Amino acid sequence: MSKNSSITSFFKPIAKNSQDPQSPLPQAPRSHVPPSPTPLPPLLSSSPPAPVSAVRGRDIVIRGSDEEDDNDDFISSSDDLPSLFTKPRNDGAMPAAPARNNNLCVTPRAKRKAVAFHSSPLTIMPKHKFDFQALLKHAQVDNAVDASEKRIASILSSEKKAAAIEAAAAASSTSYPLPSSRNQGHASLHDTMLDVFSDADGSQDESRREKLLRAVKRTESTVHRKEYRFFDQSVSDGASIEARAPFPKEAATGVWTLLAPANNRDMVFEDGVPYHIQHVTKSLPDKIYLWILTEAPKTRPWKLRKEYIKLLGECPDQARRVMDEGVIIELFQNLGASKQALVLSAQTSLRLGQSGSSGDRDWTPLQTALQILRDASYGLENPALTLCVSILLRLGMDNIVRKDLTVERDYQDALHLLVESVSRDFRSWDSFCGDVGDSLYHHVEEACLRWDAVSSIPLMSPRLIDLRRRLAIVFVFDDPQRARARPEDNFSMRAVMDRLEADEFIVDRNYTDFYELAALALLLGVAIGDGNPPTGGKEAINQYNAEVDEVARRLKIMHCSINVQGPGFASRLDARTSLEDLERKLEYVVRTRPRPKTNIFGIEQSEDKTERPKQELFMKKFFAKDRPPKTP
Repeated sequence: MSKNSSITSFFKPIAKNSQDPQSPLPQAPRSHVPPSPTPLPPLLSSSPPAPVSAVRGRDIVIRGSDEEDDNDDFISSSDDLPSLFTKPRNDGAMPAAPARNNNLCVTPRAKRKAVAFHSSPLTIMPKHKFDFQALLKHAQVDNAVDASEKRIASILSSEKKAAAIEAAAAASSTSYPLPSSRNQGHASLHDTMLDVFSDADGSQDESRREKLLRAVKRTESTVHRKEYRFFDQSVSDGASIEARAPFPKEAATGVWTLLAPANNRDMVFEDGVPYHIQHVTKSLPDKIYLWILTEAPKTRPWKLRKEYIKLLGECPDQARRVMDEGVIIELFQNLGASKQALVLSAQTSLRLGQSGSSGDRDWTPLQTALQILRDASYGLENPALTLCVSILLRLGMDNIVRKDLTVERDYQDALHLLVESVSRDFRSWDSFCGDVGDSLYHHVEEACLRWDAVSSIPLMSPRLIDLRRRLAIVFVFDDPQRARARPEDNFSMRAVMDRLEADEFIVDRNYTDFYELAALALLLGVAIGDGNPPTGGKEAINQYNAEVDEVARRLKIMHCSINVQGPGFASRLDARTSLEDLERKLEYVVRTRPRPKTNIFGIEQSEDKTERPKQELFMKKFFAKDRPPKTP
């Protein structure tokens, strides 16, 4: 094949031998040995020769390949291909190929067939995810429950208004013809609860509704723990109660004249210049001290507020002269405290089932006041200390002290330093504890609130522990005079046994307030303390242990009679747990020695004085070695 020939010549068939064109032999397998230039002679004379293919060298270039220098000989699209590429026509008529659609916005036919959904010949039945009839029924039930809740809320609000009217009438000592709104409220609440438990389509009968109502009464869905409010709920923020007091410029004399200009006064305080002057001279005017005392809780910048507190802590003499009863009460009034919480002889009126204080309130002014009392505590007199501790214990009954950790920390630090600042004279300490206990005893009567006040006292010093125990003894034995003496002098296990006979410790499923019972159990545990064990002889110790066992036995009877039927009875569970913990404390902590073990029959071993020597003699003979017999 010549170099300049067309590529079509490569595909032309090779001419066959003319000896026997009708009976060609199969092509021989190709050998790896390069062919000789002349064909081999046939093996047999009768067999026709094999066809010989044209020999191509290694350097033969196929025209029309990817080389760039053969563009001149490349076959054009207008040339007719030989018959090698022509397909034989069938007898049947072939359908003409559809014309190509050049529209770019139309999906090709092959693509449409590939993504087409294979439809089933069966009828597709629509299946809904939810049952519309059930949804409508649930919606009707929800609407009925919402309407019942609104009716209950309106009834409770009317009861609160009636209670407020009764309290106002009692305070004014004027007789008003008030209706028995309490009974009417309970009756309407009864009817409303029946409406709540009625089904949407009214399928329940009267007996079924009454059973549901009795079941709800057996639970604690309508029972709430009593809570205390120290702050006035009408005030949203203690820092915005009243306008700022003007600075006493007439008192800024001598070295304190730098505080007279108002334009740079805050900057001077933030730099700490007044603190260093007071640290050296101890001559801060009382009017400026009083202005800082009222201004510090209202100050927003933390650095300026910190310098105010630091400066007030450096003025013990000014605190002793200025901080009297009126100034301390005014300090808490500016924070938003209620009037009843600040009157020491007033008895508060409680609201049930609501939180003590709002959680979205800014407690920075309260923390500032607590820090001021903490730093100024060592400069106050005993009357001021008594007033501060009495107010702080009322604050301890509010839930804010237990919910906010920062407020709780500042509260405990302030209470600790105030109590430690009381005079070391035992008469002063007894008088201080008696005044605080008398104030708190006449302020509230509920045991759960009294326990909140006692539990807010931290166990940070022996004095705080002693104050905590004295207050618990006052509340358990219902006698405020017991706080004026040491617990060792006015407490005994015999008195506890007598106190357990009172009506407050009688367990009744229908009438017992289990929140109050749990609080009394906790107060009793604090009042017992270590039990004051005797230091006398063995007989006194045995008598003491017998009394402890008797108290533990009565407590066991009490908590065993409390039936806890499930999580719907949280107050019963708390009361039973508190009584069980107190029983274990008596057995393993208060008792001087563990209880004697019992034998396998559950009977305590007797300690008879006549049987004991006999048993010892028997055991001595049993373990004695037998002497060898004498030999004759």
